[in-house]
Amino acid sequence: NTIYIGSPAGGLWKTTNHGGSWTNLCNNLPTLGVSSILVHPTYPNTIYIGTGDRDANDAFPMGVFKTTDGGTTWNQINNSMGNATVGAMIMSPSNPNTILAATSNGIYKTTNGGTTWSLKTSGNFKDIKFKPGDPTVVYAAKILTPSEFYRSADTGETWTKITSGIPTAGIGSRMVIGVSPKNSSVVYLVQIKDQVAPNNKQF
Repeated sequence: NTIYIGSPAGGLWKTTNHGGSWTNLCNNLPTLGVSSILVHPTYPNTIYIGTGDRDANDAFPMGVFKTTDGGTTWNQINNSMGNATVGAMIMSPSNPNTILAATSNGIYKTTNGGTTWSLKTSGNFKDIKFKPGDPTVVYAAKILTPSEFYRSADTGETWTKITSGIPTAGIGSRMVIGVSPKNSSVVYLVQIKDQVAPNNKQF
């Protein structure tokens, strides 16, 4: 019955009646772009949001914000991350204090619930996923033309660019990742095609 949604320029919204009515939890925040959300599995009043508009850059990014009272008050926790756009975050299933954030400045990691963050690899990243059943293995997509795929085997401490089997010709900058516990060894990548619009604007 409880659902959270983030809007590119409209904040964080919560329903407790399966969408019958909604409450805005970000009225007092200095930015309204919310591109990623994490809810603590044991303490649901602890929520993390990644700010900024990861697609159109229509909202000013300010890194990560955290609430421990269900959204009544928020604290900015962007130590060393700065005002990055946070397009995706993942929380370790074995330790909720360990979080990886894919941002416009790179992949950041915290092991203390966001008090401090460490940059693990630089670049503009928009998607990040754990391997189902094995959170030591992590996948990430880097926004570049052509887009790039990265893999970590040590819970995001170090990263390796994977090129085998991944097309590079005619590929645009966007890539998203799909995984499933049904078969954890399978990883799906969706890449956009590099196109030129009629006015010769490349996207």
